[in-house]
Formats: sequence, structure tokens, C-alpha cells
Amino acid sequence: MTSSAFASVTIIGTRVIYPASEKEVTVRLDNRGDRPALVQAWVDNGNPDEAVDKINVPFVLLPPVFRMEANKGQTLRIVFTGANLPTDKESIFWLNVLDIPPRDKSLANQNQLQMAIRSRIKIFYRPVQFDTAQANKAASGLVWRHGQKPNFLSATNNSPFYVNVSQINAEDNSGHKLASEKGEMLAPGETKEFPLKGMSTSQIKTTFNYQYLDDFGAARKVESKINE
Repeated sequence: MTSSAFASVTIIGTRVIYPASEKEVTVRLDNRGDRPALVQAWVDNGNPDEAVDKINVPFVLLPPVFRMEANKGQTLRIVFTGANLPTDKESIFWLNVLDIPPRDKSLANQNQLQMAIRSRIKIFYRPVQFDTAQANKAASGLVWRHGQKPNFLSATNNSPFYVNVSQINAEDNSGHKLASEKGEMLAPGETKEFPLKGMSTSQIKTTFNYQYLDDFGAARKVESKINE
């Protein structure tokens, strides 16, 4: 018999924006469970499987290990320690939060299966000359072209920001509705192709819309055109 596992300790927010002008930023955690939890938190540079003691990132996370009481909150401090990060584009890192539940003392004489659940969200380190308004303008200004296959769209991100495309909705010349199979993140200067699921493989109409996720994780809809 199996059951679903849910983390009691949750991160408030879906991403962290770290402006280079700030000495530190904070992230709020909540323990929504009815038992205390041991929490370990760290920042990685993109490899989720790298051992914590081997990771080299320009951040200190405080506190790194702590106990969270039931139905209580905790604030994490992310402090930039200084590094030669690019000043003309964003850099990306990842915040990890590992929720380690306590042993159930009422089942002390029985076999127990304990599961530690890790949550992981993006940290965008943003140079001082960039702001949220510029990030939104960049995300709504992707350059789209027909992909290598008839039901593919290609997006190019010419901006210095990371752009998260969550959804694409289009029609083909036969009137069939087409939607993206999954979202993608485009790094500065990167081009990616998006497969669109649908019954037809006719060419996609020039006008379509897509959604991107803004600094607060909210989906914003943009109407765009395919460059011929």
C-alpha cells in the first residue's frame, strides 16, 4: 500500500530575486504540520545531486540547520559573499529546503518508513542596473519562429534575464487548437524549441499567445507573432 507524501515545511514564494544592491534577502518558511520538523537549507549552483559539503556558491544561508515547531514560521537569510558574477546579465542558483520529520514515538515498537522531502526553487541574482519592469518587458519580447518540425515553435531570448515560459496556446491553419506540452526556462541569449500537442501537423498560425512567470511567480499572458 502506498500513500502520497507532502512536505509540512513550505517555502513562501516560488522564486527568489536577489538584487545586487542588497546586502541580503530573506525567505519565509512555514511549518503547516502538527509536529515539529528538523530543517536543513542550502544553496546550489544547478546540480541537485551534488553533496552539500562540496558545493561552492557565493552565498551564506542562515540558519543552515534548525528545528521548526508545529504551525510556526522561520525566516532564512541569504547573504551574498562576493564573487565575479556577470554584471550584464542575471545569474541563477537554487535554494534547497529539506524537511526531516521526527520519529513517531507512538510507533516506537513498529517498523517505520520516514521520508525527508526536499523543496527547491530558483534564486535569480540580478545586477544593479536591472529591475522588475525591465524583466517583464524582456519576457514579453521573446523572438518566435517556426521550429524544425511543423508543430514546433522556436523562442529566442535576446535579453539579459532568465525567462520562464509556462504555457503556449496556438492554432494551426486547419483551426486545430495547439498547446505546449511543458514549460521551459530560457537563459539569456538562449534558443529553445517547444513541441505543441494537437491532432494536426499543419503549419501554425502567425498570431498566438504564451504565458511567462513574473518575479512573483504569477503567470502573465502575452500575444505574439511568429517571425517569418
